[in-house]
Amino acid sequence: MITALAVAFTGLVGAAPASAGGMWPPHDPFYAAPVDLASRAPGEVIRARSTRIKLGPNIQLPFKTYQVLYRTTDRSETPIATVATIIVPTNSRPATDRKLVSYQTAYDGLGPGCRPSYSLQTGKVALQGAEVILMMNMLRRGWTIVTSDYEGPNDSWGVAATTARGVLDGIRAAESYEPAGLDQGVNTKVGMMGYSGGGNASAWANEYAPGYAPELNIVGAAYGGVGGDLGTIVRSLDGELYAGIAFAGIVGVTSAYPDLDMNRFLNAKGKSLFKKLKSPKMACISDFFLSHPFQKFRSYTTVPDILNTPEFKAIGEENKLGRWAPKAPTLWYHTYFDEMGSWWVNQRVARDYCKAGTPVSFQTSYIEEHALQAVLRPWDAQKWIDDRFKGRPFKPNCPTTETGPFGPSPPPGKGF
Repeated sequence: MITALAVAFTGLVGAAPASAGGMWPPHDPFYAAPVDLASRAPGEVIRARSTRIKLGPNIQLPFKTYQVLYRTTDRSETPIATVATIIVPTNSRPATDRKLVSYQTAYDGLGPGCRPSYSLQTGKVALQGAEVILMMNMLRRGWTIVTSDYEGPNDSWGVAATTARGVLDGIRAAESYEPAGLDQGVNTKVGMMGYSGGGNASAWANEYAPGYAPELNIVGAAYGGVGGDLGTIVRSLDGELYAGIAFAGIVGVTSAYPDLDMNRFLNAKGKSLFKKLKSPKMACISDFFLSHPFQKFRSYTTVPDILNTPEFKAIGEENKLGRWAPKAPTLWYHTYFDEMGSWWVNQRVARDYCKAGTPVSFQTSYIEEHALQAVLRPWDAQKWIDDRFKGRPFKPNCPTTETGPFGPSPPPGKGF
């Protein structure tokens, strides 16, 4: 979930390769799941192709780039197929020294045009540009990158299980894809990174990894701008400048719950809103983040507080952070003045991680809001991941108190 300042960094994006032509994913046969999908193993590569990414409309980057369609699993345990983009650095390294970074972009989308496998080729999603620059620096370090369409084929934004499995199976796919030059399992060191929506994806994958993909050698996870709790995010953004993000987030999460009858909760205005947010012209965060400034979600619903219904309480519990403690050393950075109001939630989760034995460095900033941190802090995260790859000592920094710099915890959903 990137906000205002990050949108200013939107001009540098990928364009279409000759092999794929930037075809709209629903019409591109490469994205089609095979009929025997259920018989495939999680992370198994179904098909692959060469592609290209560009910086800006005319600068083709000199990195070997591939796309792989692979099998993963959604929140309902249904097999699904999604795509990962694998980018190989130009400087060659011996097999024993190859490192893989699973970089989760903040693509925060409700439609196929927002997926990185498409937008890195076509330049159709503005927010990819700043992240391409970050990835270029990782490639300069000699790291191979895998970046997945972790929301899956139904674009289930904000759904923990689908997202986490999509990330982890994307790592498996990259390690097993021979042209990437990696070994599978423990022989390849893996770092995970992401910010905002990509931070959430990395954090969920970090929690799911010990149980879902224990063979992966994740040596470190670095992420920031995480919204650790759906209710806190929605309540903090509701009625504020970026209320459109909260509204779209509800659309994204509920897309993974086909048995949930949203018509029960939406009035005519709300039904119109949902339809608009799902349209191709309003599907990506750069489209909707300023779409409904200062509006309250209750004006779109048939109930006073949709988050307080049993259905949405259950959804919130299923998609919050802190359900399991990860094993990988974790750098978690967050600004106290985040518009999503998640600092208190994240501090509590990080403290629980530490109590469970996870080595955590929880770093708080007091000089930025959400978007400015997106610009400044990921470079430090890369240095931290580099230290984990090199096996350097890591000193945890665990939160120890419920009290923040300006007093005790505020009521839930009241932000900072």
